[in-house]
Amino acid sequence: MRGRFEATGNDLNDNDLRLVRWDESMGVQFAEPWYQDPDVLYFSEGPGCQPFNTERLWKMYRYLHHHGQLYIIETFHHNDWRPIGDVTLAQDMMPIVIGDKNFRGQGLGFRVISLLIRYAQEHLKWSSLVAHKIYVYNAASLRVFTKAGFCITHHAKDDRGLEYVRMELPLQAEKDR
Repeated sequence: MRGRFEATGNDLNDNDLRLVRWDESMGVQFAEPWYQDPDVLYFSEGPGCQPFNTERLWKMYRYLHHHGQLYIIETFHHNDWRPIGDVTLAQDMMPIVIGDKNFRGQGLGFRVISLLIRYAQEHLKWSSLVAHKIYVYNAASLRVFTKAGFCITHHAKDDRGLEYVRMELPLQAEKDR
């Protein structure tokens, strides 16, 4: 983990990276290009997934918001904060998308997951985290969750016959570290 971890209000910060807790007043328009990107759709939803329209994006964001803590991933770029993706922290899932292709492959996914691990452990006092469905062809996600300490606990196929894994990370209590 680089930099200084800070949890202020609903946001999590690590220098030039922050996670801003989503609420409906933020809308979804900033995320619409991400869910039009064929790579985002392939790796998160599977092959053949149609681009999200505004209604479908609202439905997904509302579900994630009510099921867990939905954050917009922002990076400080050219003297301003810029939304580049989203992530949800819930005990039974942790979907993450770096939607802006210009920011993929730079280690930001690992930094985001690291922030959420610390937050879940230190502030929420959770005993474990789960990445419930990562397609086996999504090498980048498998790599980042493995690097963060997650282990594969289950292999399965979805209703379309696509193989995926479930990954889990036990969290230690503060005093045990």
